Amino acid sequence: MSIELIWIVLGIVMILAEFLVPGLIVIFFGISALVVGLLAWWGVLTDTTYQLWLFGILSGGLLLTLRNRFKAWFKGGSLVADTDTPDDDYIGHYATVLTGFEDGRTFGKVSYRDAHWDATAANGEVAKAGDRVLITGRKGSTLIVQKDA
Repeated sequence: MSIELIWIVLGIVMILAEFLVPGLIVIFFGISALVVGLLAWWGVLTDTTYQLWLFGILSGGLLLTLRNRFKAWFKGGSLVADTDTPDDDYIGHYATVLTGFEDGRTFGKVSYRDAHWDATAANGEVAKAGDRVLITGRKGSTLIVQKDA
């Protein structure tokens, strides 16, 4: 296998690897390897030392100049920006008490959307198993609930 073909194959593999390795970095090394391979194929670069120098300079230059611009292009967005928060799926919805909250405890388990969650009572009210509670907040994977009035 010729050195030109090695550069070209390496470039294509690196470009495809970007789909597996997030971060928008490997693609610039792949583009650089592809350019060096094509220049070597056309006879412009025949010395391996020059090929390695060009690969390093081109990779660094592309990475420093284009990465932020590309990241801005590929950054996801929302059609309803600034209106949805991660807690919108929980707060204001109702859950069912499974266990706990008896004997003055403010910690227990609730069922919400067919999943079991740890929960704490927002205002120290006790609830019995089977009671319906309102989700008023979330701290990590623990729901903050209050007894439904």
